[in-house]
Order: sequence, then structure tokens, then C-alpha cells
Amino acid sequence: AGKPLAGMGVDVGDYDGDGRFDFFVTNYQWETNSLYRNLGNGFFADVTFQSGLGVPSLQFLAWGTLFIDYDNDGNRDLFVANGHLDDNIHLFDAVTYAQQNQLFRNQEGRFADVSNQAGPGLLLQQVSRGAAMGDYDNDGDLDISVANNNQPAALLRNDGGNVQHYLSLRLVGNSVGAAVRVTAGDWVRWDVVRTGSSYMCQSALRPFFGLGDRTRVDEVEIHWPSGAVQRLQDIAADQILIVYEP
Repeated sequence: AGKPLAGMGVDVGDYDGDGRFDFFVTNYQWETNSLYRNLGNGFFADVTFQSGLGVPSLQFLAWGTLFIDYDNDGNRDLFVANGHLDDNIHLFDAVTYAQQNQLFRNQEGRFADVSNQAGPGLLLQQVSRGAAMGDYDNDGDLDISVANNNQPAALLRNDGGNVQHYLSLRLVGNSVGAAVRVTAGDWVRWDVVRTGSSYMCQSALRPFFGLGDRTRVDEVEIHWPSGAVQRLQDIAADQILIVYEP
């Protein structure tokens, strides 16, 4: 039987590139966060510890979270916003009210904590809650906005993620709920346009795909909520592709 956990924030993404959407759920301090791998048969496996995400999350109280390909290598990494509920927790436990947020790099299905190597924005101690992502400066990599409790929000600008290639889409029409598949040879990635995730947040509505060293994709396939399926072939990388609903 499964163990009940607090369940603070959630995001959905295909972290292992098998074409199925997996779940990442943040939890309370000393519980660990949870990564659930989609097995494709209606079942999910808890792969938190075998993916390297268990121990690094134990001492944190986590909230918003993002499956974010911050380095454009084609693999969904993870961002986690942390901060305790109790401002006097340091009197009772070996943790603090303000906490460091975390960034985990996806290395073919195993995650490495790179928070201390990701620049000064990830070294801050804050009482964070929500997190949202989007390429706000349109430079080809995803940035992060963090909502903090009784503190100013933080905008974490991604500098260097665009060393590798990307493709972003702006879908014009009734796009919420649209599923987008990008293929290049046998490499396949999916994304879905959705209005809510993380913790009480909404990220940008533009699907974004890190492409690694790929300079073109063979096909972009869009499944619109209306039921229409649209296919575009031989698309160049490093652009915001505007697509109108048929």
C-alpha cells in the first residue's frame, strides 16, 4: 500500500522521453518529493530514489515545481521552490524558514542537484511558494518566476541555456489543452498547453522544446482540442513558430 504524503505542488512532463507523461509531486519536510513514472498501462511507479530525487529533498518543504529543460538538451529537468510554513521552525527543528530553491539536471533519467552551480539566483534563501516558467526575453531559453511569501518575487533569467538549439510554438486559436509532438528521426518529445500547474501558478502558454544539437525537426504534430490534427514538416530550429488553428 502507498504511504500518504502532504502533496504541495505538482507538474507533468515526459522526463524519460518515452512519449508518456510522468508526475512530479512536492511534499512536506522529511517526506521527500515524489517522481511517478508512467508505465503506460494505467499504472505509475514511484521512482523517486532510483532517479536521485529522494535524499536531496528530505530537509526541504517544497511547493511549486517545474519540468523545465533549462539547458535545451532535450531532457526535462526539474525546478523546486522551497520555504517552510513556520517562521520559528529553527527553534524546533534543524531547518530554517527561508530555504534554498533547487534545480535538478536530468541526466538520461537520473537527476543531479546543480543548484549551487546555477548562478546567484539559486543561492538565495527565500520563503518561496509558486514557480512559473517562460522565455520572457525571447532569447531561446526558459526563465523562471518565483513567488515568495511576504517577500518580493524573484525573476531568474536563464543565461546560457540557449547554447543549444530550441523550438518554441505560439498557437493561435483555442489552444488550451492542445498536445504537441516534435520528432527528429527517432527522437520524440511531447508537450501540452495547460493553464495551471506547479503551485497556484500558470506558466507561459507557448510549448517549448530543447533540441540539443538538432538544427531542424522532421515534423511538428499538433492535436487541437477541437479534434483537428495539424502536421508541419521540416521545421528549422531556433525560432518562435506561429501556428494558426485550422
